[in-house]
Formats: sequence, C-alpha cells, structure tokens
Amino acid sequence: MRTIKSLLLGLQHLDQTMAQQRYFRAIRDTLTLLFPFVLIGAYINVLNQAIFQKSGFFNHIYYLSHWVPGFEDLASYTGMLSVSVNGLLAVIAAFAVANLVVRPTNRDDLMAGLTASLSFVMLNFNFALFSKDGQTATSQFLEGNLGTQGIFLALLVGLLTGWLFSKLARRPHVHQLIETRTHLLARAQANLLPISATLLIFGALGYGVSYLSNGGVNGLVYQLFRYPFGHVGQVMLLIFSATLLSNFFWLIGIIGPISFSGNHSVRTVQNLEYALQHGSAWGAPNPITMHTIFDAFANIGGPGMTLALIIAILWRSRNRDFRLVAKTSLIPSLFNFNQPLLVGLPIMYSPILAVPFLLAPMASMGITWLALKLQFMPPVAYPIYRTMPGFLMGWLGTGGDWHALLVSALNLTVATAIYLPFILMNNQSELGGDHDVEA
Repeated sequence: MRTIKSLLLGLQHLDQTMAQQRYFRAIRDTLTLLFPFVLIGAYINVLNQAIFQKSGFFNHIYYLSHWVPGFEDLASYTGMLSVSVNGLLAVIAAFAVANLVVRPTNRDDLMAGLTASLSFVMLNFNFALFSKDGQTATSQFLEGNLGTQGIFLALLVGLLTGWLFSKLARRPHVHQLIETRTHLLARAQANLLPISATLLIFGALGYGVSYLSNGGVNGLVYQLFRYPFGHVGQVMLLIFSATLLSNFFWLIGIIGPISFSGNHSVRTVQNLEYALQHGSAWGAPNPITMHTIFDAFANIGGPGMTLALIIAILWRSRNRDFRLVAKTSLIPSLFNFNQPLLVGLPIMYSPILAVPFLLAPMASMGITWLALKLQFMPPVAYPIYRTMPGFLMGWLGTGGDWHALLVSALNLTVATAIYLPFILMNNQSELGGDHDVEA
C-alpha cells in the first residue's frame, strides 16, 4: 500500500513539474482548445457511423435504411460534417501550439500560428502529382493526415515553429487593439526570417520524405509504428504487448490506422464458420486472438477502457472540469469514440491518467483470457462493429451468451477500480490548489 501511495505521489509531482515547462504547457493548452471541436466531431461520428451507415449499430437493429426518409442523404450530410470537422483538427493543433509557445516570449504569436499551419500542410503535400503517374492522384494534399491521426506530427511542427520564432524574430511583438497598415507591414518585416526558415525546413523535409513514403511524413511515422503489429497471432504475450504499445501510441497522439478490428481476419472467419455450422460459438477453433480478447472485452468506451474512467469521474471526482468533460463525452464513449476524453481532460500527455489508461485494458484482457481458458464462456465468433456499445460487444459477439455479458461487466468494474485511485488523487490535488472544486 505504501508503494502504491509513493507511486501516486511521484506521478503527481511529475505532472506538476511538467506543467511548469513552457512547451509542455503549450501542448496541454492546445489539447484543451481542441476539445469543443473534437466533442462536436465525436457526436457527428456517432450520428454518421452508428445511425446513418448501413453497417451502423442502430441500423442493424432497427433497419433504419429501409424506412427512414432520406436515409442516404442524411448519411452523406453527416459524412460531410464528419470530414469537415474531424478532417482538419491537426491543422488547428499546429496553429494553436505554435501560438501558445511563442506568446510568453513576446514574439508574434499569430504569425507563428499561421506559419505552423502552413508548414504542417506542406508536410502533407501529395508529391505523387509530380510523378509519372501524377494524373492518377486524386488530391494535391494527403487529407487523411490532416485530421486526428495527424495530431502527433502537428504538435511537433507547432513546437519547432514556436522555437524558431522565439529565436529568429527580429524584435518583440507589440499588440495593437486596432491594426494599421504600417504596423502590419512592420510585423511582416520583423518575422520574415522565421517564416522563411520554417517554410523552407518543412518544405524540404516533406519533399525528402516523399522518396520514402507516398503517405508523407505522417504516413512514414504510421508505417514504422505499425510494424510491431504484423504478426500478433494467438500468443497471449504478443497480444498483451501489441495492446500496450498501441494504447501508448494513443497517449502521444498517434491515433487512427493502428486498429485491431478483426472481423475479417482468417481466425475470426474460421470461428464464424464454426458457429454457423454448429449453432453456437462453444468449441470454436480459435478462442485466443486479438479479436476475441481485445476487440470485444478490453475496448469498452474506446482504447484505455475509458468508459470506466467516465464512471469513476462521475462517481467520485470533485474536479468540475473533469466532470464537465465526462458528462459531455458520455454518449460518444458509449459508442467507443473517446477522443473528447483524450484532449479534454486531457489523457494525452498526462503522467497520472496514462498509468490506468495502460493498465485497465491489460486487466480486462487477463480476466477475459482466464474466462476463455476455464471455458466459462465461448469465444467471440460473430462480427462486431466499432459503433456497437462496448459493454455489449462480448455478449452480442458470442451470440447472446450471458456469461460473456457477465465478463464484460466484471471487466468494466475492475477497470473503474483501477481508475478510481487516480481520480481520488486528483481530488486531493485540486483541494490543495487554486482550482474550483465541487462538493
């Protein structure tokens, strides 16, 4: 018990120390600024993917596509909203972090933010346009890298841009309530060097990486980080390791294509064929896979078992900010969209919340593995979809076996218990500080 208390105190001290660093504080403030956009985007995703897609959870239950007027138009409209809101979040992040890094140095924060945004977009230019097959390129930019999966790179671009402006700007920036043409031209002259240097550096970097990856710098990063997940198989140690590494990537902002949805993997198809032939998933040939262990039982609320975090916050947290984020993020989390929690609390780059975020899925996977080994429940054999409520995935994936529902409830309870000490520690931190608390 003393060891756990020492660990919690150490994490709290580390968190406070990091919060005093200018660059780290800029990252955290950027994530908070992103929260309303990410939250709106998550609700749009719930509408689009859970309701107005033919593979959506509600459409599977209520056959909405058969009787809702204008179903396809609503699917197109919500899809457009999703791409528009979620598809440019990384550009906003690059702007915000550069702006916040430069602001304490009395340099031109607006110019720094604009330069960072442009530099990040340059890194995601589609250089395939200049190849022999350039006529087949569909866009001038790699739009897939400009949304949430580009946040990690956007933060790096913003930090470096802010540093360059802090070092190379000719003189301190003087804010004026009403801008004049003379002052705007003076701002341009004072920041010409850092603007030029930043654009040239990132332009050259993007061009050089185009020889290595068609997906740009961000595509190269994801390609490297996906490498450890190529051959997970049925070895439990590899499944544990892959899950731990994947969730760590989420913590630092590498979000998106690292996914373990195994509905179409060979082993999952074999399990499904067995269940269809025998009328039950009991005895399926592949009980231990990433799909049967992680997808269905350790991803409740999204990576990190974050529905458990919401429960812990609403149950015991006295932090008004935490409770606001948890309440507004509840519905998206029910359908496994947890990005609002990642940036709103934030979980990303938080030494305190990172620990339960990594541990809770490990505990859930251990419980699930034990239940399968003891043959307490059958393995998941039927297809499950991302928008299916996490706590129902195991139950529906086994064909409605109540043992699986019980295991899911146990996993959620244990995960909540893992998050709870860290929420209570946050209460003590809030009471000892100057933040608002809620009795």
